[in-house]
Amino acid sequence: MAQVGLLEDNVRIARLCATMLQYAGHQVTIYDHALECLQALLPPTEISSQATSLQPPILPVDVLILDLHLPDVDGLDVLRRLQAHPLTQRLPLIFCTAAALSEVELALSIAPHASVIEKPFTFKDLTSAVINVLPSATK
Repeated sequence: MAQVGLLEDNVRIARLCATMLQYAGHQVTIYDHALECLQALLPPTEISSQATSLQPPILPVDVLILDLHLPDVDGLDVLRRLQAHPLTQRLPLIFCTAAALSEVELALSIAPHASVIEKPFTFKDLTSAVINVLPSATK
């Protein structure tokens, strides 16, 4: 199955998502803060030996579930930073949010390949969204 990253500030929702996804066979990394998530996904600015090798850096997750309402950094800012970097531009994304339709539409204009599940969601909503955004080799 997949390695799923989860950026969700609500501890209860994060635990619920993690439990559901683990039950479905996925491994889950919970990021409590936007900056923690960005540090994990975006390479450091200095050139490392890995960056100069022929192999591109490998992301620690196959898909990221992103809440658009975060306390420390706005979810749209996280999204913009991920979309601005070549390493994370094609990372499958799922917006798990209770945001207004206009915010969701703005997020989708930044990352049109992303999927959306609205809170509250079901086990089937969450697990189907993950399966649907993954490349077939990861499923």
